[in-house]
Order: sequence, then C-alpha cells, then structure tokens
Amino acid sequence: MSDPLYELKSRFERDFFSLLRRSSLKSAPPLLREATEYTLSGKNKRFRPVLALEAARLAGLNDTRALRIAASLECLHTYSLVHDDLPAMDDDDFRRGQLSCHKKYGEATAILVGDLLQSLSFEFLAMADVPPAGVSYFARAIGAQGMVSGQFIDMDSSEASTLRMHRLKTGKLIEAAVVLPFFTAEEKIRLPLVRWARCLGLLFQITDDLLDATGDSAALGKTAGKDAAQNKKTIVAALGLKTAQRRSLELAAALKISAAQIFPQSGLFASLPSFLTNRHS
Repeated sequence: MSDPLYELKSRFERDFFSLLRRSSLKSAPPLLREATEYTLSGKNKRFRPVLALEAARLAGLNDTRALRIAASLECLHTYSLVHDDLPAMDDDDFRRGQLSCHKKYGEATAILVGDLLQSLSFEFLAMADVPPAGVSYFARAIGAQGMVSGQFIDMDSSEASTLRMHRLKTGKLIEAAVVLPFFTAEEKIRLPLVRWARCLGLLFQITDDLLDATGDSAALGKTAGKDAAQNKKTIVAALGLKTAQRRSLELAAALKISAAQIFPQSGLFASLPSFLTNRHS
C-alpha cells in the first residue's frame, strides 16, 4: 500500500475505534458488542473510509465530520460482509483473515451484528450533520437502488447482467464514499465526480475478481477461487481473464487522467487506479 493510503488507513483505525467507544455500541449486551467489534477488526484495507476521508478533505470538512462519515461507510460495508458470508447467501467461513462472524458467534448473532452495524452507520451520519439530501442519497445507494438490489441479483440466477449487479452491489458504496462528503459541503453534486467514482467502483470490482481468480486465501483474507467454484457472476467469468486484465488497465489509465482534472489537489485519488491494478499484477 502506498504511503498516503497507509497513513490515512492508520489514522482512521486509531480514531475509528475511539469513536466506536463513544457511540451507542457501548450500550449493547457484552457479547453482541464483542461480536460487532470483532467483525470490524482483522485484516482490512479500509478502502471505503479512506476514500471518504480524502473526499472530505477536498470538500473542506473538518476532521471530526470527516471521521464520522468515514465511520458510517465502514460500518455499512462491514454489515454487508457479515450478511453476505451467511450460509443463506455466499456461505463463506473466512473474512478479513479470520473466521466469519457467523462461524465464531453463530448465525443469529451475526444477523443482529449486521443490523446493529447498519444502525450505527446512520448514527454516524447524524453525528456528522449530513444534510437530508445526503442521507437520502446514501439510503438509496445501499438499498433498492444500490447494494441490496445488487446482492439480490447476485443470488438470482435468472438475472443475466453481471456489470449491473456489480455496479449496484459493490460500486454504489464506493461511489458513495467519494460523493457523500461533497453533499455535506455543497448543494449540487457535479456529474463528473459521480461518474469518476462510479468507474472507480467498477475498477475495484474487476481487480477484486482478478484476485479471486489468481490469488490465494492467505493474501485475500477470505476463500480464494470460491466465485468460480460456485459459478458466481464475476467480470472475469463474463469477459475472460485476459480481457478483464486488459480492461482493468484501460480503465485505470482513464481514471488517472480524469482524476487530475476533477481532483487537481489530490495526489491520492490520482494514484488509486494504479494501486488497484497493482493488487493483481
């Protein structure tokens, strides 16, 4: 990981767990609190909160509000992973280099951990004073117009659109990580910003699929090769390995050029496309 990404990740983790201790999580039954904190730990890139922190800096937000928005993204993303790992969905035993929540604490607790993390996500948005338009955008991005619908399409074999599924399931939350801080600072969101964030989400998914196809479980922190074994709708399966690799490089090059135009003050956003493609090189 490049230095700016690592520094933001380290800063987020330090401040995030301190913020958690001051949230409503402290009122949860001890075992539920333990299971929730467990799912938020482990081997973790913190990609979405790092995006949010950098976007918040560019939007001119102070560190307190930036952290709360980043915490909201991390809680929401982790909730999606906890539920995605359940036997009724992807049925995965490992996540972030450790046992999945349901394997360690049981399915019922894992379901409740996901529910709690979703509520914490909106608690942190409220603490950040995100305006109603931003909250509405976030709710749509993770619900029927975004992540949840994408998860459903992933499980529904009659739905054929792989790209649409990934745009909703993975891309919408990555898009939100970049766009949401600007809702807090501006009344009108620029379309080029949304398009760039949407393409970044696609690049992330392509490289993630490439890693699943070519990486190993220890490096991934989850079961490698599981997508192919379960005939999942992946971009690698849809395009083929070589075409997916070529597409990732083309998309990364375009994102790097447009980042310099849209985010001229962010070396980090300019470097992200190369960082993502190098994950599978």
